[in-house]
Amino acid sequence: MGKRNDLDRLLRAAAGDGAEPPEQAPFGFDTRVVAQWRARGSENGEAWDLINLFRRIAFGATVVAAFAGAGAFWQLKQNDELDEPVTNAYAMADSVIEAGTWQ
Repeated sequence: MGKRNDLDRLLRAAAGDGAEPPEQAPFGFDTRVVAQWRARGSENGEAWDLINLFRRIAFGATVVAAFAGAGAFWQLKQNDELDEPVTNAYAMADSVIEAGTWQ
């Protein structure tokens, strides 16, 4: 029975009592709303600062990884160019040793 009375009361409140809503907000209402909004904004600002810090760290890590990858690729290309003559020199020395013509 209590739930029915609560529901009736809520429905009557939702329907309104026919009174006109005020045309203006109470004096100082907008100032209080803006002040509370700014106060809450500073709390959220710390979270945004932390998110921005993580973004900067991720960007810096990506740049470092790109440079490291480019350096490793360049080094591998240099090694490929250097390995070919050295391999031939070792092959020639090995063939001379095996043939026994080095004496």
